Amino acid sequence: MAGAELQAMFDREFRGHIERLREPLVAALRKLIATPLPAGEFEVLSFEMQADWRDFPVYAFAMDREAVNEEYFEPPFKGNVLPRAGPLIPKGSIDQDRYEDSGVATFESGARVLAEWFGECWHAAGGVGFQLPAYISLHDGSRYFDLRARRWVRAIELGA
Repeated sequence: MAGAELQAMFDREFRGHIERLREPLVAALRKLIATPLPAGEFEVLSFEMQADWRDFPVYAFAMDREAVNEEYFEPPFKGNVLPRAGPLIPKGSIDQDRYEDSGVATFESGARVLAEWFGECWHAAGGVGFQLPAYISLHDGSRYFDLRARRWVRAIELGA
């Protein structure tokens, strides 16, 4: 099977597993979006994905655009977005070794699919009306998915 076909197959399989979390994620994001923002506390809402599928790997961080330091320490603007969701991908349900041996970077590919799906959920929850810029990225990654515009951007473009 060609690399592009395997990549597409992995993407479909990965997305098939995370779709079961759409309803609880949209509900959690609706709650976050409806929570009044603390005055002047932060300028950007950042969601960070961890490369670990044993739990739901997305965490919220309220950020100061200039210092890029956490500014707010209360949920829902900090912490795991779905703390009781269980594994993102049930253990053994995706043959990662098979995909990796065929050249599919499963964690990076999974992060891309998860970010774009998260963007769909953000919009379904009403995120387009959220007052601040919001992004999702892989931990230590250099690309961010702009949740409002639904496009990938580099760090230098944040908040632009």
